[in-house]
Amino acid sequence: MSRFFDDPIDSYVEQERSLLRIPGLSIALVGKGKVLKTAGYGLANLETKTPATPETVYQLASVTKQVIATCILLLEQETKLSLTDPISKHLPNTPASWEKITLRHLLTHTSGLVTDEPLELSRTYTESDAIAAARPLPLRFAPGEKWSYCNFGYVLLGEVIRQITRQRWDEFLTARFLLPLGMSATRRHNLRTVVTNRADGYAFESDTLVNVASWSRDFASGGLLTTVQDLAKWDVMLRSDPLLKPETRARLFEPVILNSGKPHPYGLGWNLSGEPGKRIAEHGGSRPGFATHFWRELDGDRAVIVLANLAGADVSRIAHGIAARTAAFSERV
Repeated sequence: MSRFFDDPIDSYVEQERSLLRIPGLSIALVGKGKVLKTAGYGLANLETKTPATPETVYQLASVTKQVIATCILLLEQETKLSLTDPISKHLPNTPASWEKITLRHLLTHTSGLVTDEPLELSRTYTESDAIAAARPLPLRFAPGEKWSYCNFGYVLLGEVIRQITRQRWDEFLTARFLLPLGMSATRRHNLRTVVTNRADGYAFESDTLVNVASWSRDFASGGLLTTVQDLAKWDVMLRSDPLLKPETRARLFEPVILNSGKPHPYGLGWNLSGEPGKRIAEHGGSRPGFATHFWRELDGDRAVIVLANLAGADVSRIAHGIAARTAAFSERV
């Protein structure tokens, strides 16, 4: 009998994949400090009919932000920086208009900076190009005044890591987290590198699936490639690993406080929701051809990860649906 009828999670995910017309996706379900389930559905490549599996490599998109935030917290734990530092302390040639922007503002999308890299999306350019283009642009609001999602803030954080460690952000990430955790499939996005099990990205045009030309950009705002298996290891680390002290990990999930004194439900690379005892942290990501979502309980022990190769796919809906069905699945493992 097909596994899609044997397992309620498989049945649900395959139904949703078909309904949303997603070529391929992979999931991981984590609970009680261990990986309960990984699986792939559909195709990672439609032309070669390569199946999606737990080993399929997807573009992580903005779920990368929690990883960068964790790197910054590790540097603070080692007293190499403070989240209250003005960015001018760590970045050269910052304009006067940036003098009140802190690292915390960058992490929490409260800096007032331009929302995205201020260059054409189709161009190939470096972090230095993006930063140079942003310097003369006015702030959209005073730092800390309000919350507004800002990819460019995380581009700057990647450069902060480089200035402090003398390593690119991905090199620091690899040495301090990926190698110790055994996350061997996770790496910086690079179109020229041959990556085993890399998924192709797709989008709908006039109701027809087409190949999507991938962005060449590989910035800290969303430039990781990874698998659900590796992200499951990441989730276990966030709950118990000695790489980070408990008080350091907890800071990822503290709501940002605006200048008005009002909290906003965003931590460091995580959207926050729920009431005490039922708190949830989650984040989605989107790049041409890919959609991702990472959902986790803060007062429980479950996490759900969904990576897909269709632009704009509602993988948040799938992650939430898996979470709602976890109890039925857990009774069988």
